[in-house]
Amino acid sequence: MRFGRGFFGQSEESESEDITPGTVFCKDATKGDLMEVAKVLSVCRKRGVPHVRFEVGYRCPSFRSSRDFRVLALSSFSRQYPDRL
Repeated sequence: MRFGRGFFGQSEESESEDITPGTVFCKDATKGDLMEVAKVLSVCRKRGVPHVRFEVGYRCPSFRSSRDFRVLALSSFSRQYPDRL
């Protein structure tokens, strides 16, 4: 999905090119082997702002976690989950 220009003249196009349904992103592992992962379910506009609907889970060799569904603005999602798996 491609979008127009973001705040302060930054292009949201480069952020959105890699964020497509089915892709998985993660945060940096901060507590040993525990890693927070986000699987993109959809990308859409809400009130003119691009948003990402995604499933959150945790990866750890010693246990399985429950999953949760969330929605964030595209720019917030990109900052919180910078690494693509």
